[in-house]
Amino acid sequence: MSDQTQNQGGQQAAQGQSEQVIHNQLDAAKHIAEQQIDSAIDQLAQKVPGGTQYTQQAKDAASGVLDKLEGQLEQEAEKRLGNLGGMLGGLFGHHQDKQENQH
Repeated sequence: MSDQTQNQGGQQAAQGQSEQVIHNQLDAAKHIAEQQIDSAIDQLAQKVPGGTQYTQQAKDAASGVLDKLEGQLEQEAEKRLGNLGGMLGGLFGHHQDKQENQH
């Protein structure tokens, strides 16, 4: 296996780990946001006559918005990580080419 192939495999593994960390962080942030939004919906529903009958519908709608936002953020993060990996691969690959030419 060439050094370049090993380097690409290492980059892909590191990118996969980074994507998982980002996914976990976004998921945790979404969970916290859902709890706060649900609480705000419950508080508001208590202040409006008959408001409690619409709380679940409002919570479901808010959850859907948060799911969509989380998906968009993950896509953007993956895109940026992919670009970063390509830039780093280009730098390291270029460095390896120079070393191989010196031998």
